[in-house]
Formats: sequence, C-alpha cells, structure tokens
Amino acid sequence: MISVNTALIIAKYAFGASVAATTLAAGGLWYFQRALIYPSYVPDGSRKIVPKPIEIGCPYEDVSLTCPDGVKVRAYVIPARIKPLSAQEIRSMGTEERKERASKEMEIWAEEMGNEKATEYAQSRPTVVFFHANAGNMGHRLPLARKFNVDFGCNIFMLSYRGYGLSEGRPSELGIRTDIETAMKYIQAHPILGSTKIVLYGQSLGGAACLYAGSKHKDSVSGLILENTFLSLRTLIPLILPQIPKVLLPILLTEHWDAHKTMTLIPATTPILFLAGRQDELVKPSQMIALRHLRDGGRTRWREFDGGHNDTCLVPGYWEEIGQWLKEEIEDDDGSWGKGSESEKDEGYTEVTHEDAMETKKDL
Repeated sequence: MISVNTALIIAKYAFGASVAATTLAAGGLWYFQRALIYPSYVPDGSRKIVPKPIEIGCPYEDVSLTCPDGVKVRAYVIPARIKPLSAQEIRSMGTEERKERASKEMEIWAEEMGNEKATEYAQSRPTVVFFHANAGNMGHRLPLARKFNVDFGCNIFMLSYRGYGLSEGRPSELGIRTDIETAMKYIQAHPILGSTKIVLYGQSLGGAACLYAGSKHKDSVSGLILENTFLSLRTLIPLILPQIPKVLLPILLTEHWDAHKTMTLIPATTPILFLAGRQDELVKPSQMIALRHLRDGGRTRWREFDGGHNDTCLVPGYWEEIGQWLKEEIEDDDGSWGKGSESEKDEGYTEVTHEDAMETKKDL
C-alpha cells in the first residue's frame, strides 16, 4: 500500500500532466485551428490535382472567379443536357477510347450550347450548387455531381474554396464567405443558371456554407440539402477535443460557422432536406438533431440512414430520397405550403428535447 505522501505526489504530477495536456490542446486549437478545420491538403495531392467533369462524361465550363479581395477561386459549370452520356456507355469504353469520346463530347456540347432548344432545356432545369466538405476539392465530388446532372437532369455549379484545389489564398470562415458571395453573384448573372431554380447542396462544412448562402440570398434560393452538418464549431469541437474546457472556446475560436445566425434567417417557406447518418463518427447525430430544432416550423423533410460521416451518400435509398424531394419540393412546387404537410415530411425524425440534442457527451 502506498503512503499518503506518495499518493499526494502522484496526484500532483497527474494534475500537472492533465493541465499541460489541456494547455497544449487549447494552444494548438488557437494557433493551428484553421489548418485543423480546413485540411485542404487531404487527401494527398488535393492542392494540385483536381479531377475534371469530362473525365466522367460531363462536358463543362472551367471558371475562374476573382473575389473582391483579389483572390481567384476556381469553379465548374455543368449544364443539364437533353441526351447526356450514360454511365453504361462510359463503362464499355477503354482508357484511350474514353479520352477520345471526352474530346468529342466537348465539341458536341459546344454546338449544343448554340442551339436554342438545348439552352431552353438547361434553363428549365434546377441548378444544384455544390459546397464541399472541409477536405479535398470540388473534383472529388464529381461522382455526386454526375448523379444530379445525369440522373436528375440538373445544372451543376461547383466551387473549390480559397486554399482548396487550384484556388488561390488560404481558407478561413470570412474568406470562404467571400467566395460564396462571389459564386452566388456569378450564378445569378449566368445566362443559363441565372434563370433557374437554385438548390444548395452541402456535406458537413458544405452544409454550413449552404446555410450561409441561403441566409444571404433568400429570394434566389429555392431549397437546401444538408447532409451530416454541424450546429456550430463551438458545439462540435468538444465532441472531437473533449480535453479543451468549454469556457475557453469563445476565447480560442476565430472560426464559428454558427447556424443560429444563419438557419433562422432562411424563410420558413424554403424547403430544406436533412440527410442524417446514424453512424456518423465525426459530426455526432446530436448535432444534426440540434440543427433540425432550429428549423422549428419551417418547410422540412428529415431522413436518417445507416451511414457514417463520409459514406451516407452510398447507403441504399439516399439518392431515391433526393430524387423524390427534388420532384415534389422543387420541380412540382406551386408556391403553396401549409403546416398540415410537415408531420408527414418529418417521418423518421428523432424527437428529443433541445437540451438532449446539445448534450455533447451523449451519442444519440
């Protein structure tokens, strides 16, 4: 049995180690938080290699946008086509044949854009604006974009935030907001996209970007799709770095992405589709539930899937749900909406109190 003095010494050093660990974690969060929050270098090569839409059979415009602060960011525009190249055709081709076909498709598409019928078709279809998550670049989301473009006949606008992909600058909340404003201004002035219904789609950080864009462009945004998105960084970080005292977060955090300041500004008549992964190991399900609580009384559809943070989009039923929502809420929307339909659209929503949703130690 150890003596009292020995026990006190052990406790003293244990406490010292705990304080040191907390201090290091807190200092690291303050100094390195942007590198931690925006790992644009992951996966390896993400700052140099950005896959192109034509590589998956989608002709496109490669766009460079200059933001008000002089930073240039890159984007893709993929118009909806009457007869897109099917996945089956692409799979049947060898590598060289695929390259040749890609070049040919770009030529065919250039001719199509001079055709009134093709232009009118693209103008009649919704435009999905992609805001990507905190790693990778817009090119890594091309398989998702193709689903919207080919399967659902949507125009696509994709953006690599500053400091991501081939875009200039370094990422920050203020900087990315500037990128979003520049992108939305471009979309609204685009000869095709500007006359379409705009749907914002985002996963994780991309969902927070959607909420910001939706709160600032209420009149031009027709709907939002949010997947595995957090309530705010202030509520998310304790789940990832529990050793940092919550009381220090308001002092340490320079990045916030707080949905309390954006979700509440989006009109109740704007439809929002929540897609939640029950097994999300990074953005705990409680975060999406708390986010849903902020939307109390708004035009909403909630769906849960047995997916994690990065693979919810691969779970059966995910794309069927999106397709149905697009048809019912965007394409067939007649502008009318009443509270009578909300309970039906919220089928599967986990009812909990706001206090439960904000409980960071509980994995709902």
